[in-house]
This record gives sequence, structure tokens and C-alpha cells, in this order.
Amino acid sequence: MRHHLSKLPSDVVIGRPVTVATLLILSGALAPQAFASDFNAFQSSAMSCLQVGRLASCQTALIQAEALQRRASARNAFPCQTLLLGLQADLIMQQLGDGRGEKAVHDVATTGRGCAGL
Repeated sequence: MRHHLSKLPSDVVIGRPVTVATLLILSGALAPQAFASDFNAFQSSAMSCLQVGRLASCQTALIQAEALQRRASARNAFPCQTLLLGLQADLIMQQLGDGRGEKAVHDVATTGRGCAGL
């Protein structure tokens, strides 16, 4: 008699592509691509805020930056988290009409490099 957990090779279950993809996403295997996509969306909103002064973009960028910095914190990527917190301050200052101009725009690119590969 065989143990119920021991399976012969012919008894192995093959996962469907949807199931496998879901497991990869939930396990974090695809997280770097998701972070890059989310960061690109954030970068677009942040640049619209900092260069054009569009207040709605500032609010969107703040919300996106908050989600990104929480994700960085959860992954113990504290340098990236710190850069994102700095950008959040830049976005708030821009909303208040006292932005740092080109320095803040430069910080967006610096943060992209500092958070690469997350």
C-alpha cells in the first residue's frame, strides 16, 4: 500500500497557465516588472506636477509615491523608501507653491535609479 502523498510521475498534476501565472504574481516573481510599471506611472504624474504645476497630477503622484514607498519598506529597501519620501515632500511643496524646480525634477530620475530592480 502506498502513502496517499506519494505520487507516481503519471499522477503529478500540471497547473494551467492561468494558475501558474497567478502563483508567480502572488509569490513576487513578477514584482520587479510591476514595480517598474508602477514607477513609470508615478514618474509621469510627478513630472506633470513638478514641471507643469498641475495640482491633480501632484495629488495622483503623492498617492502613487505612498504605495511605492510602502512596497519598498516591506521589502527592506530603505534607501529607495527614503528617496520616495523625499519626492513626496517635493510634491507637497509644489502643491503649496514653493517647489524646488529643477532640483525636484532631477530627484525623480535619481529615485528611478535608486529604486531600480525592486
